[in-house]
Parts: sequence; C-alpha cells; structure tokens
Amino acid sequence: MRGNFGHFGLLLASGLALGLTNCTAPGEKQAEQRAAAKANAADAPAPSGAAADKTAPAGLRQLNVFVDISTGMRGFMKPNRPGEPGSQFQQTVTGLLSDVNATPGAQPAYYFVGQPTPQAPGGLMPTTYDELTQTVGVGMKKSATGTEMPEMLRQVLRLHAQKPGTVSVIISDFIYGPQDSRQVFRVKTDVKDALRTAPDPAQLAVSVFANVSEFSDKFFPGNRTAPQLLKGARLPYYIWVLGAPELVRQVDTNLLSRLDGQPQAHFNLHFPTPPHGVVTGYQSQGQWYAEPGPDGGKATGVSFTELSKTAPAQLTVGFDLKNLPLAVQQNFKAPQLQLDATNTDARLLKTWGVGAGPAVPPAGRAYSHFAQVGLSRLPGSKPQTLRFTLAPPMPTWVAGYSTTNDSRIVSQGAKTFLLTEVLTGVRDYFAGQPAANAAVFDVPLTVRHD
Repeated sequence: MRGNFGHFGLLLASGLALGLTNCTAPGEKQAEQRAAAKANAADAPAPSGAAADKTAPAGLRQLNVFVDISTGMRGFMKPNRPGEPGSQFQQTVTGLLSDVNATPGAQPAYYFVGQPTPQAPGGLMPTTYDELTQTVGVGMKKSATGTEMPEMLRQVLRLHAQKPGTVSVIISDFIYGPQDSRQVFRVKTDVKDALRTAPDPAQLAVSVFANVSEFSDKFFPGNRTAPQLLKGARLPYYIWVLGAPELVRQVDTNLLSRLDGQPQAHFNLHFPTPPHGVVTGYQSQGQWYAEPGPDGGKATGVSFTELSKTAPAQLTVGFDLKNLPLAVQQNFKAPQLQLDATNTDARLLKTWGVGAGPAVPPAGRAYSHFAQVGLSRLPGSKPQTLRFTLAPPMPTWVAGYSTTNDSRIVSQGAKTFLLTEVLTGVRDYFAGQPAANAAVFDVPLTVRHD
C-alpha cells in the first residue's frame, strides 16, 4: 500500500477437460443383487465435513473489513460520470461490503486504513457501512499517506484478537518495500515478523485472492522511482482473509464465493474430507459390489467375486468437491491426485468433473468429480486399503503477478512489487504447522475378495 511517494503499506491450474467413452460392466448385475441386502443406502455419500469432524467450529461472530485509502489506491476508486459502470474494484468491493453487511450471526465492523493520527495511532479509522460504500463508489475526498504493510498487519491482528470468532478482510494493493530500497531482502522477514503478532499460528489461516481492475490516477512504484500518471491501466489489488482456519474456510466458501474464479492462495487452511463413494454401474467393469461404509455411507469398501489378470475390474469413485475452492477442484487430476495401491496393482486410470465426462447416473449425482480405478491383483484373503490423496494447489500464478521493478508498470502489465517475497513471508510463518504441506484430503477405500 503506497500512501504517497516514500510511504508504503499495505489455487491456478488449467481446467479439467477429459473426454471419455462409455464402457460395459459385465457381471455387475449379479454382483449388485448379492450386495442389495447389505447396502440399501449404498447410493448416499459418506458423511463428511462438520458432521464428521470431532469438533465443530466455534462460529463466526464478527467480520472486520479494512479498506486501504492511501493515495496509491485512489486510482481504483475514481468518480464516475452518469451511466458509467464503475471500475472492477468498485463493483467487486461494493458487492463484498453488501454481503458482509448481510451476513447472519456476524457483527460487521468497518475501517479505513490510512495515515496514523493521534485519534488512530495505528492508522485504522473506524467508519460505517454507508460511509465506506460511498467512498468506494465515488472516490476519496481526502486521500492519506499510508501505514506500512507490516505495521498494518500488526494493527489488524491486535484488533482481531480482542474478540473470539473474528475474521478480518483486508482490501489493498499490498505494495510494500523497505524504506531503504537497498534492503528489499527484508520483505519476507518483515511480513513473517508482522504475522507473529498473532498469539498462535495454529489458530490462524490466511487466504489471498488476486484481482485486476482499471486504474486512473498516480501510481507510486514500490521501488521508489518517480510516480506515474496512469489512465485506464489494469493493475492488481488483493483481498486477504485472516482468522481461525475453520472460520476462514467458512468465509471463503460462503461470503467470498464471488471470487472463486480468481487466482488464490491459502495458507494453513484446513479442508474437510469431501463426501465420497464408489458409484455402482458408472464407467466400470468386472465382478464386484460396493460395501456400504460406517453409518450407511456409500462404498468405503468393494468386494470382488472374481478378480484376475484375465478378469480385471474397473470402478469409479465419486467425490463432492463443490464446497472446496475452485483452485482445489482444478487440481483434481494426476499427478496431484495420487492413488496408493498398497499391495495391489490398482492404478488411477482417468479423472473428470461433471460436464467433462460421461453422463452421470442417478447414483452419482451427489458428486462433482470422479476417478476411475483399474486393478487385477488382490493378494490373500485380508482386506487391503487403497488411499486417494490430493496435493494442495500450488499458487503458480504468484510469479506472474510479481515484479522486482515496477518503474514501468504500464509496459509490464498487472504486476505487484515483490509479491513473491510478500507471500513467501506468509508461507514461512506457517512452515512448522501440520496443515502447511498436508494433503487436501486422504480418503481410504477398502478392497477385498468376497
């Protein structure tokens, strides 16, 4: 966030499109008849999410929203002539503020982020929903110098800690560099140190959503070269979400669903195990039937009445990923999706999402994504456990949004000074947490001879 010249402040992969052809399922009818008495509820997805967790989230009680009003942000919030649609920033942020104001069960609180004053020594100035939406919509009457981004994070986290169940949303260009331009190596450390204001990293998660909008005003480069007057240039801004992991996921999924298609990165975010199960009669073959899981959930196991090299089997497992970020859904393919075959020769054949593969039968309509598994060898009489694991999405977009020299931003395009370093600082802060490199999910499937 640049207040003026000399002041700072404040998932991804390509879409899934695999085409498949229908295949027959010899012997399945007899196998289904044998399994019918065991699995009247076999078509229901396995219980998951909050219902399956040992402890439910305490609940979202407060939403703090912070909008950067430094001089460097003025170009996103220009006055519009009658009939003009407004900038993408104005449209998106106005919609987000409206959603915040209407969130049930959560008390909203709104703040401008600007120059520290005796009344607001941390640079956080309380405001109202009406005043904030008016400022975003018609522009800043009086822009301010900025609070440096690490200090802004500290102030936000101190305020955040005053009330349990709080999630903080920060809207800024997140341009930051040390006042001494010879010490840009400090950026990631400055960010990491600022996040240490939070009392416990295990109880904090950060989501970052990238956006691009029209910008018409002075642009203050992060490398402290001369300001540039821009008109209609497209520049990035970002929405950060901070809070307890369960609450950040709740806000990401519900409140920020309008941003689901934007580039995003998630740090220390815990994902619930998605509903899943074998879909009988869908892109399968061989002699087998699905075993219902605990509590009547669908197909946490499969029993084979015949299995060999000459009588191989194929089965399809469905996953409901609709409540996970789009970046995670787009990651649902090899090599990010791995199948641990244990002592079998099971292999992942294909993956696809609804609409990108064969028509889904009624038994599979609870699911959004599918994985086809083939196997022909199952040693001994003991059950074997296969495991599906999905790696977290890598935010590869960050490198494309980052630059080490923004003195000619128009020719460079939508980039942010040292964004890679800023987000590396976030990643380093969470490096010791179990969720930092954990799989999005680890789903077992038991296979056995009948």
